[in-house]
Amino acid sequence: AAWKPIAVRFLVLNTQEAFMIWMKAALVTGLVLGSPWIFIQIWNFVAAGLSPHDKNYVYMYLPISILLFFGGASLAYLFVFDPVLNFLFMFNTSMNAEFDPRIGEWLSFVLILPLGFGIGFQLPLVMLFLNRIGILSIELYIQQWRIAILSIFVIAMVLTPADPYSMLLMAIPLCLLYVVGILMCKWI
Repeated sequence: AAWKPIAVRFLVLNTQEAFMIWMKAALVTGLVLGSPWIFIQIWNFVAAGLSPHDKNYVYMYLPISILLFFGGASLAYLFVFDPVLNFLFMFNTSMNAEFDPRIGEWLSFVLILPLGFGIGFQLPLVMLFLNRIGILSIELYIQQWRIAILSIFVIAMVLTPADPYSMLLMAIPLCLLYVVGILMCKWI
């Protein structure tokens, strides 16, 4: 009942802010578009010091890592932005606060949320890595699932804005990915 459409106009508070937003957006876009070439160059540098056995691990896990990252970022972009923004807009309206966002803060929000989701979705590979090097066992993952779920919710709270929707929309898939991580450890 308190929600009504809000006409948003962005606010800049210093002379270089609008220009710096274009530069930040261009930098991030360039990094995303150039990332395959950047990764190839990094790989060529690192691969020179790896044994063929170690290279096989990279060839196996890198595509999975990329898919998980883009899956998390896509989830944030396609399904999380809308409910999060609706919640935040409704909250501002219920407090009779005028919403006049700074463009720099808006762009930071738009860039950080998918990045946090993409990094968070690396959980199964981190679990597999820790299992493979002998730090954590499958049995420990299974025994300590309650602590893992609590940790996932705390991490989701830190990586997302301060609203319950984005936290839940990150934590629930991460809980499922925790199970996927256990299954990957068993399979490998």
